Amino acid sequence: MNRNTLMPIMISMTRYYYNSKPYIRTISVLFSDSRILFTAFFLASALIFFSCEENPTIIGTGNLPGKDFVSINSNDTIEVGVYTQYIDSSKTNGRTYSYLGNLYDPYFGATSADFVSQLRLTKKWPGGGAFTIDSVKLYFTIAGARGTLDSTIHKIKISEIGEILNSAASYYSDRDPNSITDLGTYDLPVIGKDTVTNLKVPLPVSIGEYLMRDTTKLTQEDDANDFRSFFRGIYVTFEPSPKPFLMALQFSSGEFYIRVFYHNNNATNLSYDFIINPNSVRYNRYFHDFAAAPPETRINHINDGIKDTLSYLQGFEGVFPAIKMPSLKTFRSMMPISVNKAKLTFTVFLDDSLYTTNTLPSQIFLSYTAADSLKYIVSDYIISPSFFDGTFNSTTKTYTFNIASFVQQYLDTVNKIAQPELEMYFPDGEFKNVILKTNSSSSPVKFEFTYTKF
Repeated sequence: MNRNTLMPIMISMTRYYYNSKPYIRTISVLFSDSRILFTAFFLASALIFFSCEENPTIIGTGNLPGKDFVSINSNDTIEVGVYTQYIDSSKTNGRTYSYLGNLYDPYFGATSADFVSQLRLTKKWPGGGAFTIDSVKLYFTIAGARGTLDSTIHKIKISEIGEILNSAASYYSDRDPNSITDLGTYDLPVIGKDTVTNLKVPLPVSIGEYLMRDTTKLTQEDDANDFRSFFRGIYVTFEPSPKPFLMALQFSSGEFYIRVFYHNNNATNLSYDFIINPNSVRYNRYFHDFAAAPPETRINHINDGIKDTLSYLQGFEGVFPAIKMPSLKTFRSMMPISVNKAKLTFTVFLDDSLYTTNTLPSQIFLSYTAADSLKYIVSDYIISPSFFDGTFNSTTKTYTFNIASFVQQYLDTVNKIAQPELEMYFPDGEFKNVILKTNSSSSPVKFEFTYTKF
């Protein structure tokens, strides 16, 4: 559908600029001679009289040049192609949370998550001579969990890594953790609810003895003699479990630490901590096995350029819809254009069992790749998150995205946004997935586009 409305911009609609000199000169000419005044009055009266015979809706339009018109256009035939994409290597250091465990979905298959991190010191070794380790415990906080929350005993495995982690480096989700020493596999306490939970895991005394085998290394002030070079970090993973379970760990104020309890000849009930805190270099690892889903429900097209009737968005750096709007390129040759409205609407797929209106994520975000090859969230969200929207409407069963600012930016800045393409993504820590109807489905994506052509 194309709809064009022509709106003449009359001289009376433009801003009036008062200039005293021309105005005074006009008055002096008009009133300098009565014959001129009478002639002017007669001509003005005649003009008013004959103007009344014209159609009042087109008065003056014949005297306006073409550039005084604007065209307000609405177009809902712009092609929108949606493709399911997957990138198996994403930068994951510097995230707020890390994750341990595995999940299963009959559409998305199997997902697993673990992490690698430095251990840092909270204080210098206090000395005191020879000491004896009494016990060792691991403390950490679970910010949330998903999966089978029952009496199942889950296990974590801890290994020492052989790589010095660098705060200036980038670390990716498929990186080899470079583990060199197995520090053991340990049972977790039963986790019975999806709430913040503080866990305490007993570790063998040998772990403390290994960490404190050379107390001259228990310092972080000397780069040449640093604990982070002596003990380079840990790799924490989840032992495979027949019941899917995944938990989120937070480190905002040091909620993950190994505490060594010891005594010496001078005192008892002493302790020394090795901690993961916000200053620790840490990165997450994610793995997705899409083939683990049964053939009748698994994703059929990933990274093959085929437009399926469904597109998939997954948490933990999984698959995502790539949205391409190639027809927008033609509007660059029509500039100047002011975008009045650009709205994408996606209808969700529901199966009334696993995917219902109550199980879908509350919000989806959009990003684009700029000419510098970096990804940015669309400017509409930055300007106004409420205007951008991206939230699920349980009544219409849709997600709506207002992207007028992005489209305007694309049309205006040829050298900054090369392609009219967007990617859907979840914020870090979203457990839920969503399936969208796209392309030639019964409810394809709808793109409403209204603009003003000057």
